[in-house]
Amino acid sequence: MSRLRALAGLVVLALTGTLLTPSAAAAAAPLRVSITCDPATGVVTTAATGNLLAPGTPTAVVVEFQRRGGTRVTATTSTTLAPLPQPFTVKATTTSSGDITATGYTGAFDPAATLYYREQLVVTFRNATSGVTYATREATCDQDRRTTVTLTCDPAAGTVTAAFSGVDGRAGSANGAGRPARLGYHTARTVQQRKSDPSFRTEQFWPYWNVERALTQAADGTWTDPGYVFTPSYTNPYLYAEEVTVGIYDAYGAVVGWGTAKCTLIDGSVPAAA
Repeated sequence: MSRLRALAGLVVLALTGTLLTPSAAAAAAPLRVSITCDPATGVVTTAATGNLLAPGTPTAVVVEFQRRGGTRVTATTSTTLAPLPQPFTVKATTTSSGDITATGYTGAFDPAATLYYREQLVVTFRNATSGVTYATREATCDQDRRTTVTLTCDPAAGTVTAAFSGVDGRAGSANGAGRPARLGYHTARTVQQRKSDPSFRTEQFWPYWNVERALTQAADGTWTDPGYVFTPSYTNPYLYAEEVTVGIYDAYGAVVGWGTAKCTLIDGSVPAAA
């Protein structure tokens, strides 16, 4: 039985192509998918590109672009974007180096009337003959006209200060959908102790936030969160950089705001000012 299973595995590999190994991927462009929500035109575009398989015979691949969900908030409504009834399917062929490029679906939203727009994308890559799944990737676009996220690195004080605020908090549906009610933030810190050392990035595993707390709006719909002040404890690192991602939720748990910011506190590659 074990011999039959081994032979069956060899047949599948021969039919579907060989999945990329870490060593083969080292010099290849990583497989990425993207979704872009243009704030000026309201056009939504999706695409996929990068290395899918190890170098070898070009392989026919079916690429499935699926809208997983999303949110749109206007002055008077909050709408949940439903998944597409069927994925948008594209047929593509890998190059001899195993790379693939595919263009997915397009969409649109009204940028003038939209205060917040979020669309989530999942892309699945399958062998066109056998249907075997090679890989799945996800991406999200956010266009937020309400939320402000700032991160300030002060080398003299040795501190990193984050501040979060918002406007138009009364926008959305009359039942409270679309109105900011809760905030979560996620930090990622990159440290390199010496020039000859590798750098390390530390962060919470997604989808967990470092901190979550309720928001209180003023009568005019503005809100301010205290953010945080952080003083790194590393002694004279060569590099210290920080990034923060902020998610805003309404009372029903829908994402209705999003923002990111980053700054570098210490960078040994930059000469000190005279």
